[in-house]
Amino acid sequence: MSSDSAAATVAPLDERRRQHAVVSLGLVIPVRQESDERLDRITRLAQRVFDAAWTSITVLDDDQAWFPSAQGFDIEQMDRDDTFCDRTTRARQFTVVEDATADPRFSGLTAVREAGIRFYAGVPLLDSQDNVVGVFCLYDTRVRTLSPSEEQTLRDLGVWAQQELVTNREMTRAGQVQASMLPSRPIKEGDWQVTGICLPAQAVGGDLYDYALTGHVLHLGLGDVMGKGTGAALVGAGVRAAVRATHASVVEGTNLGTATTQVAQSLVRDLERAETFVTLFQAAIDLRHGVMRYVDAGSGLCVLLRRDGRAELLAGEDRPLGVFRDDRWTEHLVSLDPGDRLLLFSDGVLDLLDDPDDWVTEVALMMRAHADAGGLLAELRRTTRETLQLDDVTAVAVYCGEPVA
Repeated sequence: MSSDSAAATVAPLDERRRQHAVVSLGLVIPVRQESDERLDRITRLAQRVFDAAWTSITVLDDDQAWFPSAQGFDIEQMDRDDTFCDRTTRARQFTVVEDATADPRFSGLTAVREAGIRFYAGVPLLDSQDNVVGVFCLYDTRVRTLSPSEEQTLRDLGVWAQQELVTNREMTRAGQVQASMLPSRPIKEGDWQVTGICLPAQAVGGDLYDYALTGHVLHLGLGDVMGKGTGAALVGAGVRAAVRATHASVVEGTNLGTATTQVAQSLVRDLERAETFVTLFQAAIDLRHGVMRYVDAGSGLCVLLRRDGRAELLAGEDRPLGVFRDDRWTEHLVSLDPGDRLLLFSDGVLDLLDDPDDWVTEVALMMRAHADAGGLLAELRRTTRETLQLDDVTAVAVYCGEPVA
C-alpha cells in the first residue's frame, strides 16, 4: 500500500466528530436511495478515464457504508469494517492498494475474496472542518499502479466529488433551513386568503416574506436584500427576525412607520458592515374593517386590483433600509373592499414579464385571471420554472373577503 508521506503526522480519527459532520450534512443512509446525477457524472467519468471495474463515492454512517453514487456494482450498503474505505477514512489520506490479495489488511474483504477486486485507490473527501465525510474510490480486478499523472487526475476528480458532496450539500441544507423559516401554510380567515412563494435564483436567496394573523389583524411583509446568494440570505434572516419582533406591537396598533424605523435602527450596523441595503414593504390589515396600514421602504412593487378591475400601485417615497442612518418611514392608509386583490412582490418578478415598462397592467391581467390566491402564485411558479431565472422571485397574494366578525 502506498500513501501520502505525511501519514505519521495525521491526527487520529475523531469518530464522534466525523459522524456528527456526516449527520449535519444530511449524508446519513437514506430510507430510499435515489440517484444523484451530479455525483453519478463524476463516477461515470472516472470509470471511463481509468477503465476501472468499479467506481464509487462512499460514506460511512456509524457502522455501515453506503454509496451515494456507484458504477459497476449495485450494493446499497454494507458493514463499514468490510470496506476499503473504512481504512482510508481512518488513515485520513489518499490511499492506493496495488494488490489487495498481498496485503493482510485487505485480503479478507468480501470484495477481494468474492468479487475479485485487486486494485483500490481512495481519495478522502473533507468538509470545511477537515472531517472525512466520504471517500472517492477506484477499484479494479487487475493488479495495477497509478502513474503520477493518473494519480493527479484521480485527486482532481476527488476535489470535484468533494465539492459536490460537501459544498453543495451545505448549500442545499441552507436552502432547506431558509425555506423552513417561511410561513408553513396559507391563511384562510372567512373569505380572506393569504399565501406566498419564495423561489431563490440560487440555493439560497436574499428575498424574504412573512405573514401572521393575530386576532383580526393580519401583519405581512416582503423584503429584498441587495444581492443574491449566501450573504444576502444571512442578512435577510436578520431582517425577517427584526420585522417579526415588531409583530405584537404592530397588531396592537403601533404606527408602522415607527415600527419600520425601529427595525432599521436595529439593523443599521449590520447593514453598514455588509455594505448592503434592503427594500421592504410591510402592512397591517384589519380584517374587520378592511383598513390596511402600510409602509413602502424603497420597494414600489405592490399592486392593488379593485373588484371593478381598476389597478392601483401602492408605493411611497421612503428609501430602503440601510441607506442613511437618520431615515424615518411613513405609514400610509388604504381601504380594502370585498373582492379586491393585493399582490406584493420582489423585482425578480419583473424579469418574468413581457413588458417591463407597463408592468402594472401585465401584473393586473395576471391577477384578474385567477379567482384564488393559490392559483395566482402557481402561475408565477410555472412562469419562473419556464424562464431563465436571473433573480429571486418572491410574492405574497392577499384576496380580500367580507369583514370578519
